[in-house]
Amino acid sequence: MLHPLDDNKPGSIMTVKHTIRAAAVAAAAIVGLTSAASAQLASYHYDGDLRLSPETGRMAADWTLTVLDDERTEVTLFLNAAFGEAEISGASVQTATSTLVDGSNGRMRSYEVALGPAADGQVRELRIRYAGALFPESPGTPINTLNSRKVEFTVDSFWLPFDAGFDALMIAELDVWLPGDWAGIAMQSIERVPGGFEVIQETPALDLAFTLMSDFQRHAALGYAIYDTRVPAGANIDAVVDALEHCTAYLNELAADAGPLPDASIVVTSRNEGGYSRGTLIALTDIADSEPPTLIQFICHELGHYWSHGNAMTVENWLNESFADHIANMGMREALGEAAFEARMASYRRQVDGAATALPPVWTPQMTERPPYLVAYRKGPLALARAEALVGRETFARFMQSVMRERVTTTPQMLDLFEVAAGAQARSEFEAILAE
Repeated sequence: MLHPLDDNKPGSIMTVKHTIRAAAVAAAAIVGLTSAASAQLASYHYDGDLRLSPETGRMAADWTLTVLDDERTEVTLFLNAAFGEAEISGASVQTATSTLVDGSNGRMRSYEVALGPAADGQVRELRIRYAGALFPESPGTPINTLNSRKVEFTVDSFWLPFDAGFDALMIAELDVWLPGDWAGIAMQSIERVPGGFEVIQETPALDLAFTLMSDFQRHAALGYAIYDTRVPAGANIDAVVDALEHCTAYLNELAADAGPLPDASIVVTSRNEGGYSRGTLIALTDIADSEPPTLIQFICHELGHYWSHGNAMTVENWLNESFADHIANMGMREALGEAAFEARMASYRRQVDGAATALPPVWTPQMTERPPYLVAYRKGPLALARAEALVGRETFARFMQSVMRERVTTTPQMLDLFEVAAGAQARSEFEAILAE
């Protein structure tokens, strides 16, 4: 039976906490990110203890969240509703209420917390405690898991309290209590310590993602460690290594001084959908039957997310997905030639034309809604391919380098860079393409 955490930790994990909270408050700017977040200060410091019981699928968490943004008077946090009502306390907390809301992957609880003003020299903290089964029922899309073979956590399952704005960056220190023979990888830093793991996130990022594995095959590629968690493991791994080497070389050349890609860890899963990139942690779906065009495009896409910076929950999500996807299509074209590229574009056009309902534009200044899948992953890349044809590959490559270098977060910023690279008339034509 797993119970909520006691106030006193057992002595099996001995850690020396990093002084990253003070550093984040004092820093004027954060650069050299290893995540997809833009270069800005963190809004929160997460300091937590997490106890896992993979055999039962249960967990218990105890967090202290320090609010680093002195201007915030209210905080809204999402948490998986499977945990029931969390305990929220703290001297800075004036009121705390919760409501049930529907999320993309199930029910969540929204916690609205009113905070007292920030006094000079003092930090504002709130403590959040909860426990239970993360997945009382099997999720429809098992992007996250908690079982005896693998613990895979990202914000997709809302296993941790997450800012409802989806744009607040966090730094973090997390002790994970998990005895046994496990290996771990994380977005930034994870260390095996007596009794479990210590996860450290010193660079502000949008998520706190990590994967722990008890059953896997490890493979190496230049700059990458590959962890194959499939049963049986091994299918098509050589092709993955080749694709990683090609995509890394191509993207680093394209990015120029906006690169290079950092060394990363790759997890190959057994699911059919749900690949993602979280900084230096990348998860792939089951690639056993993937043909070279699909595999190279998939891996280039996930690596391309290193330069994604738009808010994923707003209209700007098309920047994240469409740019990563077109970069991937360019990388596939470099590896396999024009015919493979044109075949993929034709496939995209068939999917867009066959949509059950009319698709909205990729982007207009009046738009406020997050684009649907077919816009972000198909119509947007097609628009970028047309922009490339409009201005020529050499000019378009310079434009892409500037987007990667400037860490673009909005479409108007992107269009300004397009105008610099290709001129005002080309910008007008590109805007018209986006508005179709």
